[in-house]
Amino acid sequence: MSWPQNPDWASLLSQLPVAESVPNPDTDNFDGDANTDAYVLAAWVEIFLGDWPDQSLPIDLMTFVFDIQNEASGTTAINFSASSNASGFAFAGQSHTIDIDGTSSVSVPTLASTTQHAYVSSSTRSADGTQETVTISYNCDDTTVTGLGIRTHYDSSKVTLNSVTSVYESGLFIRPNLTQKRDELLEQLQGRVYRKMTDTEVTLFDYVVDGYIEDNPNEQTRDSYVGNYQFGVTG
Repeated sequence: MSWPQNPDWASLLSQLPVAESVPNPDTDNFDGDANTDAYVLAAWVEIFLGDWPDQSLPIDLMTFVFDIQNEASGTTAINFSASSNASGFAFAGQSHTIDIDGTSSVSVPTLASTTQHAYVSSSTRSADGTQETVTISYNCDDTTVTGLGIRTHYDSSKVTLNSVTSVYESGLFIRPNLTQKRDELLEQLQGRVYRKMTDTEVTLFDYVVDGYIEDNPNEQTRDSYVGNYQFGVTG
């Protein structure tokens, strides 16, 4: 008997953090700026070893491409607020101003002790003037913390989020996205099984995604935490 081919686990699993965040209305005004009305959440967690990001800093966390609204003019702010930060550390989110009518400049904050900094390190206008590409970076005087959760705030009457790219993958817990992709990716797996994955199996799938257990699909032995579900094996 021939078995269906395993899905591309390396590709699919790397795209499936525990949760995702799409643009949200900023009804609670987390950044204290009434002009920003939307935000996207991203979070990185390393609660067991407490060694995030465990590499030299600063690092780029993600890149947003914003479409500039047709009637927009003047300036508009990109702000940051923390949904969570490491115990014993302050959070400093440095606001950035997009100059809709001109060229935006960036200012890298001075590194402060026991402080997690989030800021815009690059802000570039497209050749046709319709988009602004913004890179969000992180710095801290300690490379071994438990993680960071940040909201990126913007004014949707002046700019709208077009894409999210180059997301820092290490310890990623909540991925910023335009749409919920997790369900779409799970459907790619559902199409290769003889039955729908149970809630327990989806939970196990997520454990593999987050690196708590290791998956090793093997078509001959079917000895695989996640691969077994592809074949409809329950025990």
